[in-house]
Parts: sequence; structure tokens; C-alpha cells
Amino acid sequence: MRFMIMVFGERAELHAKPTEWIERMVAFMVRLDDELAQSGELVYSEVLEGADAATLVPQHGATSRGSFNVSDAPLSRYWVVKVPDESRAVEIAASVAEVVDAAVEVRQCMEQSLRP
Repeated sequence: MRFMIMVFGERAELHAKPTEWIERMVAFMVRLDDELAQSGELVYSEVLEGADAATLVPQHGATSRGSFNVSDAPLSRYWVVKVPDESRAVEIAASVAEVVDAAVEVRQCMEQSLRP
């Protein structure tokens, strides 16, 4: 089963954190990526640019800069993992949530949508 594990947050919030917190969080993320890759669970992961760098493409009309998700924090990082079941994805997400001190979303990828 594949799951996407998503972290949401504004870049400004990150820069407001103490340097020690940022260093611990970055070290954790590097370790997590390495552990998931070594276990064969990591499909891929990405760190996204800030929401201000997004381009919104509407169905009609001109594009604009900024995230569509204006009411909540934008997606900032995600992992797609291949794990035996949802409980393992939730376990990974819980470790991330503890470090980033925020909720982390887990969503199953539709198996029939897998493309080469």
C-alpha cells in the first residue's frame, strides 16, 4: 500500500523557530529519509518551495502567484511511502508530527492510479 505523508506550514513559521529546533528538525528529516530509503519504504519525497512561489492555474483566465490553499498553511513537504498497511504510515507520520510539533496528514494513494 502506498501512502502520502504531508507536512503543512509557512516558511515564516520555520524561520521564527530557534536555531537549535531547526537543526534538530533538519537532522531528523535527513535521518528519516535515509531510514525509509534503506528499508525500501521510500518511494520519493520532496521539500517544496514556499506558497508564495506557487502558480495558481484557474480553469479560465490568467495565472496568479500564490497558493490556492489560502485559509490553511500550504503543503511544505511530503513523502510517498510503500508500506504493508496504514498503521506503518501513521507510525512514520507520528514521528514527523512529534518533531515538527504540528499535525501531519496521511492519505492512501489510489492503487489503480499507479503509473510507470
